[in-house]
Amino acid sequence: MAVYIHERIEIEGGGRGKLIDMIRSRWAPHLAREHGVRLVGAWATVGSTGKWPEVCVHWEMDDWAHFSRAQRGQYPMEERDVSLAELWNQALEYRQRGHSMLLKPTSFSPDLAGGSAESIEGDVILHEDVLALPGRLSSYHAALAAEFLPLAEKRGLRLLGAYAHALQPGTGLNLWVLRDWDHWRELMEATPGDAELRAWNQRLGEWLEDLDGFLAVRPPGTALRT
Repeated sequence: MAVYIHERIEIEGGGRGKLIDMIRSRWAPHLAREHGVRLVGAWATVGSTGKWPEVCVHWEMDDWAHFSRAQRGQYPMEERDVSLAELWNQALEYRQRGHSMLLKPTSFSPDLAGGSAESIEGDVILHEDVLALPGRLSSYHAALAAEFLPLAEKRGLRLLGAYAHALQPGTGLNLWVLRDWDHWRELMEATPGDAELRAWNQRLGEWLEDLDGFLAVRPPGTALRT
């Protein structure tokens, strides 16, 4: 089963696009070549829906053995991976701090290869931070797969991943892909009259203490401006 790292990086000044370009063109190729770590996506948080300026980055590894090898090969960077240490230092021009989540996928969460094969792609990412009631995260994920996933797919939402935090019990992350901004508009306009979604939302209290969402976007191939 794959293992994931999800990063939320606070940006200093106007370097968001430059950091994303650096991750895509230099950081990701280096991690893939030297450690086999794969970039799932690098997205810019939409400031009107969440923290700004911010970059979200999602990485994939094969399993826990792969995670251990990659960490052993990287840290301490100054001794194990001098090139990565140099990239890290160069990135300080654009960012100073951030937060990472170490994630385990649910059984119904597609991996990068599966997502690519099914063409799970779009311009807008719905990011959901999940906080479950004690002992209820597994039940929530079961209901998400059995009940909500068919509703979401009928409305054009594609699941990029549903995860449980490996180190913080009851904490999870959902990532959904929307086609574009018109797709988001259609969902927002239809939601008030959507009885199926309203019924689902009313049931979330059975499993969750909180569900906090925001949007992120996939920048163009070369993102040189924030």
